Amino acid sequence: MSIDNVEKDVYTSRDDDQSVTTIKMVDQALKVLDTLRMSRKSLGVNEIAKICGIGPSTTFRILKTLEVNGWVFQCSDRRYIAGQKLSFVLEKNNLYLALKEVASFVMERYTAKFQQAMNLTVREGTRCYILQQSRTKNLVDYIPPLYSELPFYACAGGKILLSELPISLVEEILNATEMVPLTPHTITDPERFWTELRTVAKQGYAIDDKESAENGSCIAVPVRDCDGNIIAALSFSGFVGADKNKLTQYVQPLKEASTEISQSLYRCYGR
Repeated sequence: MSIDNVEKDVYTSRDDDQSVTTIKMVDQALKVLDTLRMSRKSLGVNEIAKICGIGPSTTFRILKTLEVNGWVFQCSDRRYIAGQKLSFVLEKNNLYLALKEVASFVMERYTAKFQQAMNLTVREGTRCYILQQSRTKNLVDYIPPLYSELPFYACAGGKILLSELPISLVEEILNATEMVPLTPHTITDPERFWTELRTVAKQGYAIDDKESAENGSCIAVPVRDCDGNIIAALSFSGFVGADKNKLTQYVQPLKEASTEISQSLYRCYGR
């Protein structure tokens, strides 16, 4: 780049008699980031350009650069929200919106390949619910509807979500949860459930063996962020009359799907 071109991208502003040299493109990128940080909804390129007073083509280039580096996230409708480096830790709404969209493509492929419905389960406080799911083309899939709340103690996803939390936090969640027997196989004894959580943490997957439905089972693995923290549970669900030992054949495909979701969501993976 020539000196002349560099000079075009640098300008000097004066504030209280102090001269500050600013790189124009950096200043524009910060405006875009600040706009997305303050917005409570996703924004399109033209909307961002208008708010920031930047040309649409320049705005587009800035957004693509920020997207590659994890600062913004582009939704399926091609609109943008703040990305994982800026807001996923602080704004769960943004994290879950991005997670839901990224996971949907992966889950659809794995459901088609293995002919099993899938659930993506997340935790908010003492709530455990289905954030995303993929269904087979069967007339009936034996899984709860999207956004259904699930009992932590009686579903594979719930066990995953609790398995690596601090003991004090798990205790608070369990104290706020009535462990009602849903089937003869439901774990309702706290000590037995703690043993189950330790097993889940050690083996890296969890099984609901007819604990939430009399003849139903599911198997789940963690979905992690780039620091290794569990942010969701991914499961093959809706097995009817399945043998518990046979479910373990799905551990590896689930882990592969989970890794793919994490890599799509967090740019820091694989670096």
